[in-house]
Amino acid sequence: MMIQKAKIYFFNILLLFLSFGVGAQNLQVVKDSNSDYYGYKKEGQEDWSIKPKYEVAYPFNLEGVAAVKNEKGFILINSKGKKLTPHTYERFGWSDDADSTSAPLFYGKLIGAKSGSKWGVINTKGKEIISVSYENLNYFVNGVAIVNLQGRYGALNTEGEEIIPTTFQNLRFMAGGLPLLVAKNDGLQGIIDLEGNWILPLEYLNVKWAGKKLIAAMTVEGQWLFIDHAGEHYSDELYSNWKWYHKQKKLLLNRNGRFGLLNENAEEIYPTIYKNITFTDTSIVAESFPTLELGTVEGELISTWNCDSISFAGEDLIRYYASGKVGIADAKGKNKFFNFYDEIGDFKDGQAIVKKKNRYGVCDSTGRLIIPVQFINLKRMPTGHYWTLDQSNYPDVYDHKGKNLTMHNYDMVGEYSQGKYLIRKARLYGYLDSDLNEWITPQFKDAESFVGPYAVVRTNDYYGVIDLEKKWAITPIIDRLKTVSEGLFYFEDNQEWGTLGIDGIEWFRTDSATVESFENGYVVMKRRGNYGLLTNKGRLSLSTRYDSLKLDYLKEGRVEMYLDSTWLYKVVDDREGEPTRDAYNLYDTLFYPSEGFTKVEIGGRYGFMDYLGRLRLSCRYENVRDFSDDLAPFSINHKWGFINQEDVITLQPRYEDLYGLKNNMAKAKSRGKWGVVNKDGKTVIPFEYENVERSDFGNWYIWEKGGRMGIYLPGGIKGIYGKYDQIKDLGIGFVEVQQNEKLGIDRIDGYNTWKIIYNSIHVLHNKKWICLERKKADVRSVPL
Repeated sequence: MMIQKAKIYFFNILLLFLSFGVGAQNLQVVKDSNSDYYGYKKEGQEDWSIKPKYEVAYPFNLEGVAAVKNEKGFILINSKGKKLTPHTYERFGWSDDADSTSAPLFYGKLIGAKSGSKWGVINTKGKEIISVSYENLNYFVNGVAIVNLQGRYGALNTEGEEIIPTTFQNLRFMAGGLPLLVAKNDGLQGIIDLEGNWILPLEYLNVKWAGKKLIAAMTVEGQWLFIDHAGEHYSDELYSNWKWYHKQKKLLLNRNGRFGLLNENAEEIYPTIYKNITFTDTSIVAESFPTLELGTVEGELISTWNCDSISFAGEDLIRYYASGKVGIADAKGKNKFFNFYDEIGDFKDGQAIVKKKNRYGVCDSTGRLIIPVQFINLKRMPTGHYWTLDQSNYPDVYDHKGKNLTMHNYDMVGEYSQGKYLIRKARLYGYLDSDLNEWITPQFKDAESFVGPYAVVRTNDYYGVIDLEKKWAITPIIDRLKTVSEGLFYFEDNQEWGTLGIDGIEWFRTDSATVESFENGYVVMKRRGNYGLLTNKGRLSLSTRYDSLKLDYLKEGRVEMYLDSTWLYKVVDDREGEPTRDAYNLYDTLFYPSEGFTKVEIGGRYGFMDYLGRLRLSCRYENVRDFSDDLAPFSINHKWGFINQEDVITLQPRYEDLYGLKNNMAKAKSRGKWGVVNKDGKTVIPFEYENVERSDFGNWYIWEKGGRMGIYLPGGIKGIYGKYDQIKDLGIGFVEVQQNEKLGIDRIDGYNTWKIIYNSIHVLHNKKWICLERKKADVRSVPL
């Protein structure tokens, strides 16, 4: 019976409270037209329930409490108009209110109160729960309010207890309605829960909401780490970027230029190996990279890659490209850095030259800059130093630690040669040694870099040559000197010019021609519109009588000339003379020179002439091929053999066809089959094949019946019999083999190291590793 009475009592109290709140809500704020003050009336009644005496009045809340302002400030009143606060306040509300003139928002029975420039919290009875002492006090979220005390942020609960000390430069609630706070100090951010526990340490540049299950945190290196709401790592991987798609409820991840996709529950839809992932109204479109494998030629798989391409970057590092951006990783695929620079050179001693926006610098293998990216030119010197040129064309030299060793002390720092740098300061030239010490202080009016052990320098009036012991090799008594090649110099003296050696002996002198150009140690002369040539030893090769010169074959010891539109040529160092304009008129057809001889034809028969046009091997052969290894193939009566440069037959004509020798091996045909013979006619590879061809590396490809390919080693050792569609000699003891449009790798003795399942294969620059394309790029689409 007593329990029943108690229930009735509490029910009546509750009913009274509710009726009180509802009654208070029925009171409307009304402005008195006579006094311009505000009061309260019940809807539809003329009489005032609370007389108009307030400058500002706001509606009652559910608990029957309203905020009003009298002539002294803001107070709280109940529905009877009774004052609930012991004193007035400058304002009710919260420091983060979007509109301070709108009705203040209660948090349950609490409301923010401002006095002067300070904030606190009172309850609906007017009691201070949080003292009015804070510069800022935000609205409660999940029972927690962010406060600012003397420029530092913390957090309090509804009892006024400090759950996060006011020690932070900034504090905010995590987006997405998560019960977490983001704290910031000295540019770094971390995450704290509502009980004051650290979820993520204060070590990150930025912290963001990343969907229903994850939070993203940017490391000081600029990469993103993902954690769940309890602080557990989603993955050990770090990501370059990410984006949350609200409409699709998907999280797009970017790891070093490769994309992946998660759903709203952080479940993987696509791994982070794709070139691009986009959305249509109804589907997800994923464009993949090719799948590449890095391995040794011996068959060891090192790592698998999803990117456009890879290349060797020095010191067991890999340079990889993804959608036009470049990164560096180790051979196992662990990323070092990505998209820091536009171009990355090869690493040496842990450093590489890099380029970004047409400026150069130097970084280490983690991407950290050693020398800033600010130079228009930068070169690595043999000493390990770096030569730089800034945008004002000032040169400097840096060491491998990034220290500027020359500090704009010189107007010019030239190329490093023979242990010396050529320098210029205040229009005077000198030299630095390999340690950047002044080996010869700037004192010459002109100077060149060392070429071999010699360098041309100019004293006050004349030129001479010094050696590496700082001694005069040629006394400075010449009007002008210039290095042509090591130990050979161009000179001007008494209005004449010529060439001389390091011993001072003149090789050539003239007063009638001028120098047109210097070409790799050769001197092109010009006189009255005609050209001539001095050799790289300073001797006269061609007099100045030719319309033009073609210097493309100087490395082969040959120069081509035109005289009155007639083609001629000369062996540069030969001193027998020069061909006349009509020297080749004897011949019906001329071919290109080889080993000092030129194939010629007279009346359908072939022989050889020299550059002077003299017939050296008579035109009595059905055909000839160029000389190589001092012998030339020739044919008589449809049979081929070898002749030497004295027109002596060294191998009697016995083959149906024969090609030139190289390393004492030549392709030959007998009885309709091809093989390989030496200069004496000894069979190296038997005459059993449809064709044979020399590879670029001295091995021999063979084609058996049906076009199947194999390969022989020099000396006639069969490596692989004819069983493949194609074979490519890699030059490292291994071959690329093709079968049914797929590729693999065999050792040259036939042992297979990589199965024939790949689309493409290339050898990396270190000649130890290969890149194999296992799967081509494609595009797939799946419904959303």
